[in-house]
Amino acid sequence: MPPSIHPVDLITALRQKHLTPAIVFLTSRRACDEAMQAFERDQALLPPARQRAIAAVLDQVIAQFPSIADHPLLETVKQIGVAAHHAGHLPSWKIAVEELMRQGCLDAVFATTTLAAGVDFPARTVVLTQSSVRKTKDFTDLTIGEIQQLAGRAGRRGKDMVGFAIVTPSPYIDLSVITKGLTGHPEPIDSQFVITYPMVLNLLKAHPLEQIQPILAKSFAQFQLNQRAETLEQKLDVLHELMQPYGPRVCTDWITQWQIFDHARKQKAHRAHIRRKEPPELAARLHFLTPGRVVGLTRGRGVVLRQYRSRGQRSPMVTVLRPGGAVTECPVASITQVFDRVFEFEEAPVYPWCTPKSLDDLSRQLEELPARIPILPILVHDEQESIPESAIAQTLDDFPCPTCPSRPACQKDHATALRLRQDIQRHTKAIQALRTSLWHRFQAKVEVLQQFGYLTPTAHLTEDGEWARLIRIDHSLLITELIRAEAFTGADPQLLAGVMASIAHDDDRPGAFPRASPGLSSLLWQVRRLAETLAPHEDPPLLRADVAALTEKWVGDPTLTWIGLCKMTTMAEGDIYRLLARTLEYLSQLHTLKATHPGLAETADRAIAALRRGVLEELP
Repeated sequence: MPPSIHPVDLITALRQKHLTPAIVFLTSRRACDEAMQAFERDQALLPPARQRAIAAVLDQVIAQFPSIADHPLLETVKQIGVAAHHAGHLPSWKIAVEELMRQGCLDAVFATTTLAAGVDFPARTVVLTQSSVRKTKDFTDLTIGEIQQLAGRAGRRGKDMVGFAIVTPSPYIDLSVITKGLTGHPEPIDSQFVITYPMVLNLLKAHPLEQIQPILAKSFAQFQLNQRAETLEQKLDVLHELMQPYGPRVCTDWITQWQIFDHARKQKAHRAHIRRKEPPELAARLHFLTPGRVVGLTRGRGVVLRQYRSRGQRSPMVTVLRPGGAVTECPVASITQVFDRVFEFEEAPVYPWCTPKSLDDLSRQLEELPARIPILPILVHDEQESIPESAIAQTLDDFPCPTCPSRPACQKDHATALRLRQDIQRHTKAIQALRTSLWHRFQAKVEVLQQFGYLTPTAHLTEDGEWARLIRIDHSLLITELIRAEAFTGADPQLLAGVMASIAHDDDRPGAFPRASPGLSSLLWQVRRLAETLAPHEDPPLLRADVAALTEKWVGDPTLTWIGLCKMTTMAEGDIYRLLARTLEYLSQLHTLKATHPGLAETADRAIAALRRGVLEELP
């Protein structure tokens, strides 16, 4: 998406209007590089004094970072006073551009939106040439916060009384997006807090399990979840007020009673034939076995806590709270009666499927139930034969509705009351989920770690858990399982570095790369198979063999220069740098296992020594 104004004309106009230095935000790295190429063909050179000033600053930076001495943009920057700055460049080159800008040597920098945040890089003017940005594979509109970040770079503290944000006309720019961005309120900050396996292990190393939930409750993520829960609670209060006119009538649960009666009445009218997988009498009960329903069992009574389907038996099951607080599982077929009594309680997504307080309340209410409770009449369909009209009529006679004095009111209010009750149930469940979301995510990770043997059933670290907690990087479960499977036994430093690079790399941008060695390809195949088995518990990495091969070449051949490495691939050197820097980070994590896995740590140490050379030695 090129700017509608030619880069040379744009900078010339900015110079004439005394609006330099400027940052020109473009949509892509390629657009930035093409803008620089346009200046290479231009003959408008800076005065010699300014060229000497730029050269003096560059000499100082080159003395610190020799890798930029041969940078292809060096002469253009010296002669024209403009530069490009994006993620495809080496960090040392970006430092040079930032230093030139800080010392007032440049008139303009062509940059992607990545420059908008994180770097102290103000200018007198910013030029917006886009209203969208590429994220993953598609372009999306810039958010209000992103536009204000871009525009916020205008105006240098202590140098400019005012900053200027210029929007260039273009068929690819949506002015309404820009206007909204410049005048609207930024979007709220959304927590990106993620509970990882190393985090769980390290928290359990430092604290008992019962102390973790209060710790998570103090996080910003839970604070935001609580805010959303409070908003829903306000809506829930309104719903409860609206529900007050539809409270208990002749029937305690008149909404369900009328729903059943109305369904049976329509069944009689239409005589619809419904096929069910379960026996008819069992299928008819399923609709009424909702959480909180009081049911009769072969021995005594109970309260339904949840209904589910058994995988092994493929039969519908219920979890029932029995008198005395016992929670048992039983098939629906064992229920002998369904009563017209439903208790409210707070459901939970794990055993015992309700909160401890609700469990106590339900146990007490179950003990206090009277001996006789109205039984719900349930219409049973015969699967094979059509239902005789007389039978339906007989069943309808079992309902109290036809002769009930509340029938007109129930018939009139049912639709509204049912909708309100459904909204209340939906909001209640959503609030419970928000209040306990973080804790449940933590528990889910604990269960996985217990399953793999990193934690004991009492949530204490096992011997494997003690060393696994030191692997604090992405895809930690895959890496620790590879170590336990001894996948790296006998691997040389270049193979280990290649595998770590493939795990660390998360960019699927295509390009040309060297071919991986047979040993690396074989090892990556094993890693890929293990990653697929762990997919239910951890998203697998891309595991690109091409980037692994690039790392393998760099580590395996000490005579290979940085320029030689860059010529092996179409990957931008800034991306190569990040790949190798991330690989260093992953290898350093393996190096920490020298107490428990001395061989692996020693191989990682040799790989680190081979990796850290040339450009990678310049920055800490």
